[in-house]
Amino acid sequence: MEQLLYWLAGGVGVPLIQWLKKAFGLDGIPALWVTLGVSIALAVAALFITRQLSLDDFTPMNLLAVFGQVVAAATVAYKLLVQEEVPENA
Repeated sequence: MEQLLYWLAGGVGVPLIQWLKKAFGLDGIPALWVTLGVSIALAVAALFITRQLSLDDFTPMNLLAVFGQVVAAATVAYKLLVQEEVPENA
């Protein structure tokens, strides 16, 4: 269940981040902050859903661990879901 949750977060997080960047015309550092914010929100949600986090044990170490997993899953999901155009003469 946990791995599926991270894949779903990646599958939801990447399109959400792309949409937010396009909707607000963000690029560079502001786009990085949006990516960071969405990733943190998904990490916290993942921790609560998998019951690895409760209000009593909310620690930076748990947050960073799941944040890293969500970012990694989002990156892999993005690479798998988005097909790059290959030039015809390649």
